[in-house]
Amino acid sequence: MSTKEKVHTIVDRLTEEQLNALLVILGSVDNSDNDDNDVDAVMGILHDAANPDLIPLEEGAWGRAVAERYGNA
Repeated sequence: MSTKEKVHTIVDRLTEEQLNALLVILGSVDNSDNDDNDVDAVMGILHDAANPDLIPLEEGAWGRAVAERYGNA
């Protein structure tokens, strides 16, 4: 699956509220002619919105979610 296909899949799964929030974030990106600047701007916005306190919780999160949903195998 290409990166574009992955992005389309993710966007298709967003709720209306999540999609509106994404549009607000992306709408704040300057629409210049340089695509590299747009990518850097989006990455900067996402970095600013990140919560560093939650990063350590990401390790093992998938495994915990699977165990919670399906029980320990």
